[in-house]
Amino acid sequence: MLAQSNHHRLWLREQDHPAINLPRWQQQMDLLTSFYRSQASLILQLSDNSFQVVCAQQSQDYKLNGGTIFFDAGLLKLVESQSGYGQSHAKGNEFTSGLSQFQHVICQLIYWPDGELFGCILICDPNQNRFQERLAPLVETTKCLIQAELKHLFLMMKVQMLSVQDEQTCMLNQYGFSLMAPRQLSLSRRFGSHAGIILVEALFDESTEVQTESEEQRLRILARIIHSSLRDADVSARISHNQFIILCFIDNESNLDSLVLRLKKQFAKEGQNLNLVTGQSYFTPDTQISLAPMQQQAIKSLNLNRIELQKTTK
Repeated sequence: MLAQSNHHRLWLREQDHPAINLPRWQQQMDLLTSFYRSQASLILQLSDNSFQVVCAQQSQDYKLNGGTIFFDAGLLKLVESQSGYGQSHAKGNEFTSGLSQFQHVICQLIYWPDGELFGCILICDPNQNRFQERLAPLVETTKCLIQAELKHLFLMMKVQMLSVQDEQTCMLNQYGFSLMAPRQLSLSRRFGSHAGIILVEALFDESTEVQTESEEQRLRILARIIHSSLRDADVSARISHNQFIILCFIDNESNLDSLVLRLKKQFAKEGQNLNLVTGQSYFTPDTQISLAPMQQQAIKSLNLNRIELQKTTK
């Protein structure tokens, strides 16, 4: 897991952040519903082709309450085909979700500050048709308010990311690992996943006079190989100059051994003049201990393997 911003994949309602004032967003939906005399006004967030209702004002229960997640091929096509300027209009029969119960929907896109699509504002079945053009600036104002808060959130997440990121490899640093790993471990235990700790230490051959790559370049290669070998749920970090740590979630202990072997093979293929030593520890979801003892077990394993490697290389 690299320390890169993944804000596009996080549901906003699942984050508690001072930059976002959801009650104010709700007030905007109440206001739009009142002025447009609509049956429903919604703020939707898009992530991985699904939509989540961030805020909603409904004249009756249309099953579009805050937190509702749904897929709608028609709405996805609508938001992806828009240029981002002005509002678009759609009929209910164009949608494949609960939005199909409305006859007429007005759509206004919302963007993250980096240009990625955040989602949209929907005004469903507006009865105030006579003054829709005059009301359009009100929707634009709501969009600007939301985008201003998204910008604040985006910048604060960038600052936070830099504080947990290793500058050279763009991985998490030790502080970042101490924040992310316990959270992922707790989540994995909830789902009954087994887990393992792997420590990887690069031993550079100082006797080699000619090196095709600098030490810093080879460390970046190691970071890339580690990242490409892991799944999204796994957590990896650079915890010292030449040490990396991996928290991975697996089905059984043999999977942990296979991962270590795969990493070593890839390192041997790409990392010339580079010796690697690894240590590992494995634990089941019913092991009620914190991350620190697990890491200590991996350190002991690493130290023993380093001694064995030094014996064989003498």
